[in-house]
Amino acid sequence: MEKINPTSGAADTPEPKVERSTADSFYCYIGPSITGLIQHGAIYRGTRKKAMAAAAAAIEKYPLIKTLIVSGDKLPEARLKVKKPGNALYKNYQRILGKA
Repeated sequence: MEKINPTSGAADTPEPKVERSTADSFYCYIGPSITGLIQHGAIYRGTRKKAMAAAAAAIEKYPLIKTLIVSGDKLPEARLKVKKPGNALYKNYQRILGKA
């Protein structure tokens, strides 16, 4: 037996999960800014492949940049990790910072 929502009169049914399409996805660079190559917080819309292509010049000069381009889904967690020692994101951020 379905429960009736008293405010709308409609049956309570769980909302379907919405799948994110690749058109809705984005990637963000969370590493340090490197003048003339890439800026901290740069947003790339689309697939990871497109993001890597857009940042190709920077990746060619500093290959570790590839590890600091994260998906929008992982962004909140990754932004904290680059500031906290003891993980790969932090280490790669520091390596790039030292070379730039």
